[in-house]
Amino acid sequence: MYTLYSMSGSCSSAIHALLLDQNLPVEIIFHQDVENYLDINPTGQVPALKTPDGVLTEGAAICLYLIEKHNIALQCDPLEFNGLLMFNYATLHPAYSKMFTAHFAMPSSSEKDELMNLLASKTADLWKIVDKRLAKQDFLLGKHVSVLDYLVTIYASWGSVFPYVHIPLGKNVRRLVEHVSSSSTFKTVIKNENMAFAIPEAV
Repeated sequence: MYTLYSMSGSCSSAIHALLLDQNLPVEIIFHQDVENYLDINPTGQVPALKTPDGVLTEGAAICLYLIEKHNIALQCDPLEFNGLLMFNYATLHPAYSKMFTAHFAMPSSSEKDELMNLLASKTADLWKIVDKRLAKQDFLLGKHVSVLDYLVTIYASWGSVFPYVHIPLGKNVRRLVEHVSSSSTFKTVIKNENMAFAIPEAV
């Protein structure tokens, strides 16, 4: 049994989906409900995973642990997978983190609008990379859904937080997101986490 410390609609939801796909028993605990969460993860971030081997933090580390522990097929060369995994966690995710910081921390102003539009443009450039890859295949690793597809589906929904800026996803990304978000696994994640999931409308 695993315990996943999560936040609804965050990147930890992709770990939740991965565990469900592998039929691995898991208890979901929302980090905000844990009084001593900083003792579990000093950064206060999610995900954190309680395993028989100890507590793991950092999403990429958790993915790699589960893949190795349960011999999950990668569908591609490990080097390619690792690069794509880190693109998700270390490039695409932080692009949205910058937008969240500006959105919530800055008062309304022309300077904020200018910064948000700049950050949205840079984030859109990253989606072009994902969209180009998906032009050649159904999912990021080929023919089957992986944790990477769950991650980009979650990230795509984050644009709903700031509807006043435009972040084009690309038609291939939208196709993938529609497929993944309608899957039984993802619907279970939405239900279990009481997730408010929505994809910004294409402009």
